[in-house]
Amino acid sequence: MKTTRKLLVVLFILGTMIGCNDSIDSTEFNFTELARSLEVSDLENFTVKAITDSIPVTRDDLNSMRTVVKVFNGKDDAGVTIPGFGGLKLGKKETSLNVYYVETKIVRRQNDTVVYGIGYSTHYLFKKLKRGIDISNLASVAASAQLQSNRTSVYYSLQTFGIKSRELVNYFKPQVNSNFDVDGFGVIQSSIDGIHNVLADSLLSKRTQFTPMELKFVKPTDLQQ
Repeated sequence: MKTTRKLLVVLFILGTMIGCNDSIDSTEFNFTELARSLEVSDLENFTVKAITDSIPVTRDDLNSMRTVVKVFNGKDDAGVTIPGFGGLKLGKKETSLNVYYVETKIVRRQNDTVVYGIGYSTHYLFKKLKRGIDISNLASVAASAQLQSNRTSVYYSLQTFGIKSRELVNYFKPQVNSNFDVDGFGVIQSSIDGIHNVLADSLLSKRTQFTPMELKFVKPTDLQQ
């Protein structure tokens, strides 16, 4: 990430960080506004016509794009396996934010319906946050983690589903501890830009293997919201 970008983020947020010196559990924050701001759908209404009996084989078989956001709060979900963190369990004072960009198709399977598709996801594990921080602004959270890591502690990870490409390798370099600080914010943003470039560019897409798979973390009801 460019040094200028890093300095701009820090300087922009620095003024909002004066006066609140303590941290509280991430479960004390309301993530609803942040989740809503991250959700995007290309469907105005979900209809039964979107359901099919045939399993998609290629990317062209998929019929919708959607950003699905899932939040797990330690007060209600403690002990669940956190998506994107290799089997790690959610603590009682932690919050897990998961953002899935997926291209999907709903498939009827016997007496059930499931979602098939491709895409990628970003995952954030909030261990603690500085009191008064604006969590709807992830840049603000990253700046707080950078300047006052003893009060704000957040980790992140990145995954893909049904996508295989050499071009994607550059965006999945192992990050030690994967702290979501200013550097982590830059890594996530540049990685998302890179992945979308692979998905959107016709030449790069031709060199990418798309294999729709069952997306067990997304339910048909998630696509109605």
